[in-house]
Amino acid sequence: MKRLATTGQKVEVSGIYKCTNCGNEVTCVKGERFPPCSKCYETNFTLVRRTK
Repeated sequence: MKRLATTGQKVEVSGIYKCTNCGNEVTCVKGERFPPCSKCYETNFTLVRRTK
């Protein structure tokens, strides 16, 4: 099972994250905070691919 990331939580791993509701993908940078999904305002994401 993949670990969920939530809006407002600090990003621990830079990467591409997918909204658990609509599938929209967002790029998040380590140390910043997760935003709400820009398409459906869902608050949960899963990591799709790590980036450097």
